[in-house]
Amino acid sequence: MKKNVFKNVLALTLAVMTFGLVSCKKDNSNVKTVLVGTGSSSPLYCYLDEKGELAGFEIDVIKAIDELLPQYKFEFQTFDFKNILLALAAGKIDIGAHMYESNPERRKNYLFTEYGYNDFSKYIVVLKNNTDVKSLKDLVGKTAQASTGSATGAILQHWNEDHPNEQINAVLTSTLTNEQVVAAMKNGTYDAFFTNIPSFNQLQKEYGNIFRLVEEPISTSASYFIFNLDNPQLKADVDVALKKLIDSGELAKLAIKDLGSDTTQNINK
Repeated sequence: MKKNVFKNVLALTLAVMTFGLVSCKKDNSNVKTVLVGTGSSSPLYCYLDEKGELAGFEIDVIKAIDELLPQYKFEFQTFDFKNILLALAAGKIDIGAHMYESNPERRKNYLFTEYGYNDFSKYIVVLKNNTDVKSLKDLVGKTAQASTGSATGAILQHWNEDHPNEQINAVLTSTLTNEQVVAAMKNGTYDAFFTNIPSFNQLQKEYGNIFRLVEEPISTSASYFIFNLDNPQLKADVDVALKKLIDSGELAKLAIKDLGSDTTQNINK
């Protein structure tokens, strides 16, 4: 009798375990893989750590969003900054995650999260002993570097279009490492470049306070995640998760951890 009871309990236990495994497998089959295009050479934001793994604020925010969306599994793919939008337009990735700022041209071609997740205002940076440059106009006749496809690159191009007799030598390049920027500034290849406050503070810390930040920003903006126009559901789901991170204070905590200060304040007000 006891043997029969034991067999029945064992059979029931195995049945429950089997059902549970089948259920988990079914749930996993309903999870949609989302490909996130990002970079790997932007210090603080998206870079490779000492283990060769993606790290930084951009990466941490995407991972936190992924945790809040069980219906998706996010996977990263790395590109040069200028190629992320091309990959997104071609349908090779589902999300662009590389500190994207909003502008009318991008708004025509892509969907943006409803909420910014980081203050990405840009400032002119010159060598510390350069006290002449106080605004964009003071770069006329000088050489300024910006990344191809960036908001600051567009600002330089618009300046030159609007001021045919007051040209800035705008050099648009792929994303440069800190070492490359510092070397080019020291040897006079560039007179100025553009960055945000956390990146400026990091440069000053690494290279001994050799730069000066022009106080007035040339652009005041936030960064957003971007999506194809035909993917509104993914955007809506990411918006829900991002809002939770903002409201809970988790986004601010990630900014403090990765960027050294809370760069999330006031950007959605």
